[in-house]
Amino acid sequence: MLRKCEMKISVFYDHILQAAEQTGKPLPALLFEVREAGIEAVEMRLSCLLENETVLGLLKEAGLSISCLYEFYEMEKGIASPVEEQHVLAACAAGAERILVVPGFLKGREIEERKACAGSAEETAAYMEKSVSIRHMAEGLARMTALGRKYGITVTVEDFDDAASPLNGKYGILWFLKEVLYLKFTLDMGNFAHADEDMLAAAALLEPYIVHVHCKDRGVAASKKQGGVNRGLLPVAVGDGYIPIGMMVKELIRKGYNGYFAIEHFDAPNQEESILRSAAYLRRIAKETVEKE
Repeated sequence: MLRKCEMKISVFYDHILQAAEQTGKPLPALLFEVREAGIEAVEMRLSCLLENETVLGLLKEAGLSISCLYEFYEMEKGIASPVEEQHVLAACAAGAERILVVPGFLKGREIEERKACAGSAEETAAYMEKSVSIRHMAEGLARMTALGRKYGITVTVEDFDDAASPLNGKYGILWFLKEVLYLKFTLDMGNFAHADEDMLAAAALLEPYIVHVHCKDRGVAASKKQGGVNRGLLPVAVGDGYIPIGMMVKELIRKGYNGYFAIEHFDAPNQEESILRSAAYLRRIAKETVEKE
C-alpha cells in the first residue's frame, strides 16, 4: 500500500532559460522559484552543460540537480564520435544517472519506407534489419550502453516526434530496445500523438524498459481533423491538454515507478506559468493516487 508521496519532478532547463527571456527575471531567481515549486532537477542538453561552466554552480545554489543529460547524434553515418564517451563522462561528473540519446535521422526515401511499415511489428522489424542507416544507429547505441555500463550510467532513447526518426512509433522503439543490450526507454507521453498512436497502449507494450518519463501534454489544433489520436501538437502546461497524463502517472506510481517525471513543453508562450502549473498538477495527481490506495 502506498503511504506517502515522494514524486520526483524535473523540468527542461531550456524552459527556464526561455522563461527568463519572456519575463525579464534573473535566471537565479527563476531557478529558486522552480525549486520552491517542488521541482528537484532539470533535464539538460549536453552541449548546454559543456558551453556554460557556471551552470552546475547555479543549479547547486538553487538546490537543483540534473535528472537526465541528453544529446543529438548522427549515428546513421556509421562513424563513432568522441562525444559519445564525453556524454557518459559528463553525466557521471554531474551526478546524472541517466542519459538520453537521439541517435539520428533518416533521409529522403527512407522516411517514407519506414512510415509505410510503422503499423506492423513484423514489417517494422524486417525493415529495420535491412536499413544500413538504422543498423548504424543500433551499433552506436550499443557503444554507448557499453560505456554506460562501465561508468554506471543508464542509456535511454525516447519516442521522438519527427517522422524522420526511426524511433517515431512504438514498433520502431521496441526493435531498438530488443536489439541493443541494456538500452532503456524514456517514455515521452506526448510524442506518440505525433505518430498517431495511443500512448497508453504504447506504454503497456514498452513498460519493461521504462526508466524515465517526460510529461508532455498536447493542445487541440482547430485545423486538425477529428477521429485520430493526433488532435493537435500545441505546447501546453501538463494537465491542460488531451493526453491522458494523469491516468499514466497514476498507473506508473501504482506499479512502483520511482524515477523522475520531467515537465516538458517546448515553445510554450508563458514558460514560467506553465512550469508552475505543470508542477502543481503532477503533485496533485500523485497526492490523489496515494490517498486512494
